[in-house]
Amino acid sequence: MPAEPVPEAPLTPILRSLKITGAKTIPVKKLKEELSMPLPSRWPWKKPPVFKPEDIEADVERLKAVYRRYGFYHTKITPQVHETEEGRVEVQLTVVEGPWVEVTRVEVTLAPAEVPPNLSALKGKSPLNPGDRFEETTYDALKRLYLNHLVDHGYPRAKVEGQVILDEEQDTAEINLTVKPGPFCYFGEVKVKGEPETPDRVILRQLTFKKGAPFSLKELYESQQRIYGLDLFRSVLLTPEEVPQEERHIPILVEVQEKKQRSLKVGLGYGDEDEFRARLALRFRNFGGGGRMLDLEGKYSKLENRVQGTFFNPLILSTNNDLILQSGLIRRYLPGFTDKAVFTNARLQRDLPWRFRGYLGHGLEFARPFNIPAETLILLSETQPGKLYRASMVLLGLRQDTMDNPLDPHRGGMLALDEEVAPDFLGSNMQFVRSVLDARRYQSLGGTNFILAGRVKFGIIEPIQATADIPIFRRFFAGGINSVRGYRLDYLGPRNASGNPMGGESLLEGSLEARIPIYKEFRAVAFLDFGNVFLKVRDTDPGQLKYSSGFGLRYHTFIGPLGLDIGFPLNPIDPTKDRYHFHFTIGQAF
Repeated sequence: MPAEPVPEAPLTPILRSLKITGAKTIPVKKLKEELSMPLPSRWPWKKPPVFKPEDIEADVERLKAVYRRYGFYHTKITPQVHETEEGRVEVQLTVVEGPWVEVTRVEVTLAPAEVPPNLSALKGKSPLNPGDRFEETTYDALKRLYLNHLVDHGYPRAKVEGQVILDEEQDTAEINLTVKPGPFCYFGEVKVKGEPETPDRVILRQLTFKKGAPFSLKELYESQQRIYGLDLFRSVLLTPEEVPQEERHIPILVEVQEKKQRSLKVGLGYGDEDEFRARLALRFRNFGGGGRMLDLEGKYSKLENRVQGTFFNPLILSTNNDLILQSGLIRRYLPGFTDKAVFTNARLQRDLPWRFRGYLGHGLEFARPFNIPAETLILLSETQPGKLYRASMVLLGLRQDTMDNPLDPHRGGMLALDEEVAPDFLGSNMQFVRSVLDARRYQSLGGTNFILAGRVKFGIIEPIQATADIPIFRRFFAGGINSVRGYRLDYLGPRNASGNPMGGESLLEGSLEARIPIYKEFRAVAFLDFGNVFLKVRDTDPGQLKYSSGFGLRYHTFIGPLGLDIGFPLNPIDPTKDRYHFHFTIGQAF
């Protein structure tokens, strides 16, 4: 008898594609993210998923629930499944969104309280108003708006209850919020839990609130971030303690876990201006106890070699002053000159109102310039190659830092004013007064990763007493990756007959930059830079500024953004050489 043929195994259906059409309000990408069924990959080497009909039914209901969250209660979703003979399945989901639910009334009722809060300022900030489409996310945001305001303004036991009266036939919604402030409370005693090696006073100094101030959850968060900023702790918790309901003063418990006493950082990178660069940094925490810090650091690049040490002693001699000692050696290889220097400085700094920090100190620097073109020496009469210059300076300054993240700020800003005064009676053989004002601001749009950033920098250095002209190594320069992109390093401002930069006694520069999210950790940037250097302070003229515009790409990592910028000079110095410039970066431009 002939053998019976073995029946072929049925083909396992494979999902080849899934399309969603008719979606107008919710992006198709977001709808696909809500699906539970696996989707085919865009990469051809990945194995396509198996198709299961029951997954479609479940996901249709899932998408209808998504639309309900967005205020669409009559959405219809029709699946169409097409299967080929080869067992490949194509699915199309056709969406008919239907009418959306309109908010017709938002009523906020304030429950009786011993100290009634002022909620009038919140009405203009409401994310949900009559005439808007009802969405669960904006409804939750409305409740959070009132709750966050209360817990940040003295009402830690506040509650916000809400009721939504929904009419699916008329597609309308009425919203009723009941705000229950609870008792008005204050900060009580603040204690540090355990016995960390860092003194309590070093930790408690970072608090942004005082005992007896109105309770604020925001102040607790900002205090936590300031304690983290000491770089002494790997964990920081500020916890309100449980107290009886009638108690109005709430004690705060600070719990910290200290970092390792020693850490080593090694960094390698590449930039178009400094080419290969390397950095080695060793940090000693609680050096000798007392929250002291010792940093030893070495840097190498084509433009600069540096070795320096920094010692930080907080609250010296039981005062509110911090002592900072710094010393090092530096050698620079810049387009207009080369120099080497030894420097040391000592500063006392302390906290001031409105988050300012001020400092006063003394600096001593020995510098020797060389490799200076002859054309430059003719114009800068007091610059002598090989001469040892000595600057003994009074240092003073102010700084306000409100940035939320130093590596990638989204909000806040920085304002810094630095002064150096080097008179002859302190032992300087060059005398000058130098002032630099640097202001930066960052603003996130709508709480997103779309950031607008801006900066302005203005600096002057004027010779005094027996000095008639500032030596080249102390002059201002502009142009390059951290200045006005689109121009070569240091080439803005005065130049000698051969075109080599020789710097100036005043500087004005700034930038406007939009940082735009693209996909996951990728960001795009668009910028406009401006600036120039002027031979003498009296020559400063905003009408002589140079401008450049451009764009770039950033990839955000744990060490900061990695980026590529291209800048185009709008009024080039030499149109044949300054058509555009590429810049490789680690970190934001500012």
